Amino acid sequence: MIANEPKVTFINRWQQRLHQRNWVIFSLCMAAIFGGYALATSMALLIGQILGLVMDGNEATHSGFLLAFIIYACAAMWVFSGVSAKQAWLDLLKLSLGCAGLTWVLIQVNS
Repeated sequence: MIANEPKVTFINRWQQRLHQRNWVIFSLCMAAIFGGYALATSMALLIGQILGLVMDGNEATHSGFLLAFIIYACAAMWVFSGVSAKQAWLDLLKLSLGCAGLTWVLIQVNS
């Protein structure tokens, strides 16, 4: 044992675990807030584009953004359902980018 090395006690290990857990909870909160918002917005735009094929553009846009509230709540609940913070961020990012890509394709096709 090195002379200057601090002695690791039960309290020190407990504080380290608590500190790590706080960062995980913080990351999950940020994923629920910002990742959920990105997913809800991209899904609202996609739903608006899909519904725009069968109804008036304004009604389709309003319907998409009304459904965004449900999507946002479901995304926030899903983040805390037991997946890791890294997996939650990656899944929200993949879904958001996928919806944004499909929205862009539909805009290009419908123009």
